[in-house]
Amino acid sequence: MTMHKLIFPAILFIAVALSGCDGETTRRLPRHSGESGEVLLVMSDELWHGPEGDSIRQVFETYVPQLPQAEPRFSLLRFRIDQMSDLLKHHRNIVEIKVDAEVSQEAEGVKVIRDKWSNHQLVFTVKAKDKMSLMEMVYPQFERIANIIDQTEKERIKRRYNRFTEPELNALIAEKFGIEINLPLESELAKEKNNFVWIKRERSKFKGNVAHEIVQGFLLFRYPYRGEADLTEAAVMAARDSVLKAHVPGPSPGSYMTTEYRYPPFSKVIAKNERYTLITDGLWRTENSFMGGPFTCMTTVSNDGNYVVSVSGFVFAPNFKKREYIREIQAVLDGVTFPETETQEARLLP
Repeated sequence: MTMHKLIFPAILFIAVALSGCDGETTRRLPRHSGESGEVLLVMSDELWHGPEGDSIRQVFETYVPQLPQAEPRFSLLRFRIDQMSDLLKHHRNIVEIKVDAEVSQEAEGVKVIRDKWSNHQLVFTVKAKDKMSLMEMVYPQFERIANIIDQTEKERIKRRYNRFTEPELNALIAEKFGIEINLPLESELAKEKNNFVWIKRERSKFKGNVAHEIVQGFLLFRYPYRGEADLTEAAVMAARDSVLKAHVPGPSPGSYMTTEYRYPPFSKVIAKNERYTLITDGLWRTENSFMGGPFTCMTTVSNDGNYVVSVSGFVFAPNFKKREYIREIQAVLDGVTFPETETQEARLLP
């Protein structure tokens, strides 16, 4: 086993371990630059235009699943080392790639430094003694780099929403559903029923000289928990569609939000706060109308074990790319917690 295959797991652990203390840096550094989802690659023309560059792009520009239009996972910027100005060094996500025959076996591999030139910054250095060694690193090392960047982007969003949030709405949701959430500033209550809350966030963005509407919504609801079958994708989507039909009307009479099944949703199970949680990504559409977009849904069981609790976020931005808007939704859901009380215990499912 080569050295570069040994280095990353330890570095990955360090990166995750440091993520909790990002905001406690003792150095006074400038704020990072760049847009969310951007990755700055530092590599030679030869590598960029060769098969090495093709393989690296294949990792970083793989399409994001469950979006209405094809969008790459990240937006890539590429510069040579001699082009790296002091301004570029402050970019939020930097991956420096160097191939040199003089690189020792001990130095070969992937390393990550947080807050190297700016606050909340990720800088990866990838060193290989030859092109073959670099190609051996692309999978799975660059996929791990991509995963760390993706999670760090969500942490940056969560940090912003923790500072600029809507405490009254957060308190309402905590009281009704027993969960803690940090909703972004400008969120408003659109509808509230006994076991249902719809939060809407509306913004305008210019394209050309025309302002276009962008809507992000959070749908929270609960219903009685009868058994593990209630947490299958089919059961969760059926319940969600029923709630949407009843509570989320479309723009015309008889129209309502529902799931787009021509492009089937994709679900995965995670252990969130040590509890069984189903995460579902998919597309929504409006029955009897022409609206649609992506959604992410998180479903689990209430602390007392009596209810299925669902937190779903959706995006409507017909004139813009959706990747960063759905990443914001995912960051909010990622930050949801289930605080315990003296009389409640988390529902742990196999």
